[in-house]
Amino acid sequence: MSAETAGMTAMPALWRAFLVHVAVAGAFGLLTIFWGQPSVHVMSVAGGLYFLGLAVAVYLTEQSLRVQGAMPAWLTRTVPVFLAVAGLLNLWIHRDSMFAQTGALALILMGVVYLIVWARNRRKHPAARDFLLVGIVTTLTGVLLPLFQALGAHALLGVAGGGAVISAVVLVLAALSYRHDARETAGPVSQAKPVN
Repeated sequence: MSAETAGMTAMPALWRAFLVHVAVAGAFGLLTIFWGQPSVHVMSVAGGLYFLGLAVAVYLTEQSLRVQGAMPAWLTRTVPVFLAVAGLLNLWIHRDSMFAQTGALALILMGVVYLIVWARNRRKHPAARDFLLVGIVTTLTGVLLPLFQALGAHALLGVAGGGAVISAVVLVLAALSYRHDARETAGPVSQAKPVN
């Protein structure tokens, strides 16, 4: 399979992975907006499920990037594993410190990996700018979480939810654009008639 063919077949997988990320981040972001006074238990369960959902979305994204040769092999599965561990720890231990510290570690790692993907592909991959934006937002969210630990669940959810909403907005626009491009590319090929 040529690099061009691999890229064309992987783009639908990428926009689908982005939509999974959008669904996870959007649901978490809406919860943080509309839940007025969340307890530490609400934060831990919602945060745990959010990190587990992100682990799935990032895994799907990494699989698409690997097919395209846009993801270093040594980085694959690192972020999903850290996100999954953070999710399980938060579902098990309900403390502000657990959410702030595990969330910070997992989100900073995710943001840095996305920035690495951007740096490697900034001139050749159509989604490079999206990885830059999401990488910056995710890294900043991770850096801010421990600073708000003393303010409790409401503040922590506000910080994490704000980052989730921004990421969801960036990625939904990207996913819809790539979906449209994939249909435009597939259209002429599927409509072509065989020559006798």
